[in-house]
Amino acid sequence: MKKIIAIVASVLLASMASADDDPQQAIPARLKVMFERPDKPLDIAPVVVQADWAIVGWRQNGRGGRALMKKTHHGWSIYLCSGDSLKDTGTLERIGLSAHDAAGIAAKLEDAEAGLDSSALALFSSFEGTVMMMNETSNGAGGGHEGHGQ
Repeated sequence: MKKIIAIVASVLLASMASADDDPQQAIPARLKVMFERPDKPLDIAPVVVQADWAIVGWRQNGRGGRALMKKTHHGWSIYLCSGDSLKDTGTLERIGLSAHDAAGIAAKLEDAEAGLDSSALALFSSFEGTVMMMNETSNGAGGGHEGHGQ
């Protein structure tokens, strides 16, 4: 019986580790824990990743935007929230991505968003300004969607 429990525990830990390693699962899960409410489901798509950076589109309760995520030793954290500016390689470079990573993630975002409907893209674009969510002292602590103009 002890062997069976040990095997089951090992399988569960391995599956949890692999889910944490997969940004396509880890990022939406993290954001949903932070922002989703029973009466306000959070839709996270697309998720594009380049090195230790990711850009995600989010929609919730008639609002939307894009979030730039950064992988740290604590996992994926929201670096900032914005709208269309996160599609621009120059902006991404000014934020701190290398030219290679900025070009790569912008191209991946363009490809991923090409298949989305216009209402989703309009919500992503509706986020006004830029809200910094992470710095060296906060390590991802931040509020809700304060920069949203709606």
